[in-house]
Amino acid sequence: MSKYDINKFKHVTVALNTPFAADGSVDVDAVKRVSRYFRDKGVKQMYVCGSTGEGFLLDTDERKLVAETVVNEVGDDMNIIVHVGCPDTRHSCILAEHAEKIGAAATSAVPCVYYRPSEESVYQHWTEITKAADLPFFIYNIPQLTGFNLSMNLFGRMLENERVAGVKCSSDPAQDILRFKLAGGKDFIVFNGPDEQFVAGRLLGADAGIGGTYGAMPELYIKMDELIARGEWEKAAQVQNIVTPLIYRLCSFASMHGAVKGIISLDGCSMGDPRLPFLPVALDDPKLTELYRDIKQAIADTKDM
Repeated sequence: MSKYDINKFKHVTVALNTPFAADGSVDVDAVKRVSRYFRDKGVKQMYVCGSTGEGFLLDTDERKLVAETVVNEVGDDMNIIVHVGCPDTRHSCILAEHAEKIGAAATSAVPCVYYRPSEESVYQHWTEITKAADLPFFIYNIPQLTGFNLSMNLFGRMLENERVAGVKCSSDPAQDILRFKLAGGKDFIVFNGPDEQFVAGRLLGADAGIGGTYGAMPELYIKMDELIARGEWEKAAQVQNIVTPLIYRLCSFASMHGAVKGIISLDGCSMGDPRLPFLPVALDDPKLTELYRDIKQAIADTKDM
């Protein structure tokens, strides 16, 4: 059982895109602006340098820079969860130590990528990360990208670690959320990962959600969260029926990273282009401007639900 108070993490959690300048470097001023942008929209928690944050396309110093900038800018108002997963354990631990030093609220990590490590390798990888920082640690299970799917056997072993506070469950089967929640219990957080099933994931036991499309329409995810908190599941499902087609449209562009950054930029917070190999999406692309208008209309239509 985790030794930490995990209730403070039960929020809609925006997976933060990393803004880049025209020369391809991290745009520090834009990192500050977009952090305030989400704070002012009512977001209480952000997940930085993960899949959406292009974390694996950043070097160690860049990842430290992004995390420190976000924590310094909005850390007093929001929980900042820093993804520290790297291909190797050593650099993951360096980033975990840094996250604690700067005052982050928690760390998280995927298993090491590219190679296909054994369960014992992943167990030691995650365990060493938890040793590196006295912070809540959230396992990140996303087998469609890592090629490693968290088994119930390994999950049970990780639950014995008092610094393991939860899991970000991004595997496709919604039933995985139920399995992890039943095994973890009420004092363990399960984050819904697939944005298309936010309501379904919550119904099956997820305590909150972390997502890559949240940045394009945080108001709609906050609305679903509010409706669920009031027990109005049917209305929450109605909002999900609006959100999911919008997600499909975001995913229809050259890159979802470019599309989400484009929507945020059209909303007045310039994000620049993603880093190659992710492709950019032009702000004057008629498909993007139409999608932006439809998102704004959906927010207006659901405001009073």
